Amino acid sequence: MKTELNIVCDTREQLPLFKDCIVKKLDFGDYSLAGHENLFSIERKSLPDLLQTLTSGHKRFKAELLRATKAKYFAIVVDGSYTQMETKAYPHSWRSKVKGHQVTAIAHTIHMKYRIPIHWCANRNDSKRLIRGLMRTYLRLIEKEKDED
Repeated sequence: MKTELNIVCDTREQLPLFKDCIVKKLDFGDYSLAGHENLFSIERKSLPDLLQTLTSGHKRFKAELLRATKAKYFAIVVDGSYTQMETKAYPHSWRSKVKGHQVTAIAHTIHMKYRIPIHWCANRNDSKRLIRGLMRTYLRLIEKEKDED
């Protein structure tokens, strides 16, 4: 049985994955669920955006990560594979002198230090499917917790 999702998309998300979402400002992340905005959130990044965020935008992003650690679940979903980032095999990657392995090392640090999972997806469609799956699982677990109380 598929769970109905009331997806919230941050106002700053430039190319939303979901057409049927509620657009509103989120304190952290790009996607959440209505009524769970401070408990569940997903930050979605393209490969070029991830590189920029983890290098020149690192200070701002670190503040967002600290806010996100208060959530019950927060993850980063990347529209691109780990190998593409590590080898910088994506369009316009030549614009940055930062090595791909440096970006993946920062990603490992975020995962370990903040306990934030990073999901590498093949493309936007995979990211969309993964985010929907994470949302459904989160709602299912919340319901299970309610039933156990």
